[in-house]
Amino acid sequence: MPQEELSDLQRQVLELKRQRNALILAHNYQRYEVQQIADFVGDSLQLARKSAEVSGFDMIVFAGVKFMAEMTAILAEGTPVYIPSREALCPLAGWIGPAKVRAAKERHPGAPVVVYVNTTAATKAECDAICTSSNAVEVVESLGAETVLFGPDKNLAEYVRRQTGVKVIDIEPLGHCYVHQQFKLEHIERMRALHPDAIVIAHPECPPEVQGAADIIGSTGKMVKIVAEPPEKKFIIATEVGLVEQLQHAHPDKVILPAYEGAVCRQMKKTTLEGILRVLRDLPPENLVTVPDEVKDRVREVINAMNALHSAAESAVVAAGK
Repeated sequence: MPQEELSDLQRQVLELKRQRNALILAHNYQRYEVQQIADFVGDSLQLARKSAEVSGFDMIVFAGVKFMAEMTAILAEGTPVYIPSREALCPLAGWIGPAKVRAAKERHPGAPVVVYVNTTAATKAECDAICTSSNAVEVVESLGAETVLFGPDKNLAEYVRRQTGVKVIDIEPLGHCYVHQQFKLEHIERMRALHPDAIVIAHPECPPEVQGAADIIGSTGKMVKIVAEPPEKKFIIATEVGLVEQLQHAHPDKVILPAYEGAVCRQMKKTTLEGILRVLRDLPPENLVTVPDEVKDRVREVINAMNALHSAAESAVVAAGK
């Protein structure tokens, strides 16, 4: 974005970021004004991979919810990670905890456990593998198991079930993202009637009937890639509106519409420019993200395994000329 278009507050953040030698990472669902001053914006998988690659910075500010900041704190060894809002928690992550995972293991001995990245570090430490919405299918298939325990998102679990044929058992049958659960079939049908030439893309956290009505199902990272590709010019996006706003700014020559304008994550929106400025200025200890060493070691292992699997899959695609 051209410097002259930045607000005074954004300029203050960028200047203090420079003085602190700080890196700012932001999720696709952040306020657009926050995305503008970030060094890197992406989905959960992209942010996890970026966190493992960062070096040369004195601190990291993570604009997102706590479980994401925990991953960065685990992967960016030796670099302090701050979260602007300690209250920015993911309700989806709250559906399962370590005790619920252990109970599921007892009910289904021998079945590997895959937990979604939208979980706390303590929950991840109980699993055999973790996944994001963009690689859930390949992670489950890589285990070679007939039965897999999966949580906490029931809609992503159903997507994996349909795509793989694996018996996917929900650790928490009611688990869901309250933002994506709001999408209804009638939202898609109404938007299609208004824009019959548009391509509909839905997030796999949306209910199955919404996924079934979409042309493409994919993570926010996949949505960004698809919208950027020519020659299509019109899209209807079924995910949090922060991603829609980002795409509208990035592609002013295209028509990019929200499937439902009320799909707002109140937790993601708790991160503000004022909060980022405060963290950079004061380095408040209460905003420093920490993870116990015993949890950190185990979670780093499964995150690195996930990143390695994705890198191998990317290399295979390139080698095949796809």
